[in-house]
Amino acid sequence: MHSLYWLAKGRILNPYQSIQLTVRPKMTNEEHNKYLAWAFIGHGSFQLFMTLLIIAIFGLALGLPDQPGETPPPVEFLLVIFGFIFVFQMLFVIPSYVAAFALLKRKSWARIASIVAGMVAAMNVPFGTLACVYSLWFFLGDNWKQIYGDKWEGTATGMPQLAAEREMRWTGYRTDERGEIVFHKVEPPDWR
Repeated sequence: MHSLYWLAKGRILNPYQSIQLTVRPKMTNEEHNKYLAWAFIGHGSFQLFMTLLIIAIFGLALGLPDQPGETPPPVEFLLVIFGFIFVFQMLFVIPSYVAAFALLKRKSWARIASIVAGMVAAMNVPFGTLACVYSLWFFLGDNWKQIYGDKWEGTATGMPQLAAEREMRWTGYRTDERGEIVFHKVEPPDWR
C-alpha cells in the first residue's frame, strides 16, 4: 500500500499533516450590489453583441451577388424583419442596463428594476440566468436592506401597508386590545 502525497504551495505534503488555510472574509452587501450590476451589464452586452452579430451575418448574406437569372431577395421586407428582430432583442437588453444603472447609482427603485430585469433575463442562458438567480437571491433575501433599507419608507418589511381600518375591512380579521385575533364578516364593496 502506498501513501498519498499532495502538492500545496510548491511543496509536497503528507495528507496527515495539518495545513494552515487562510479563509477569505465574506463579501459585503456593497460588493454583492456592485457584482450584480456587473452581471446585468455582462448580460446586456452579450445580448447586444449577439443581436448585432446576427444582423451583420444576415446583412452580409443579403449583400452577396445574385445568381444570373434569379430574382433578388425582397430587401425591403428583410430590412423590416431585421428591424423587428433588433427591437425585440432590445426588450431583453434595456432592462439589464436600466437595472445596472440603478444598482451602481443606488437608486431607490433599484430593487424593483433588478427583479424585473432578472425575470426578463432568466431565459437567456447562461448570463441571463446567472443575473436572474443572483438578483433574486440578493433582493428577495435580507441582504439588500443594508444598502437600500433607508430608501424604503414604510414598515419593517419595507413595503407600504394598508391603513389599519382598511386592512381590517378587507382581511376579515383584526387584533383587539389584548392582542387576540378577532374574525368578522367581510362585506364586499358596493360598486354601484
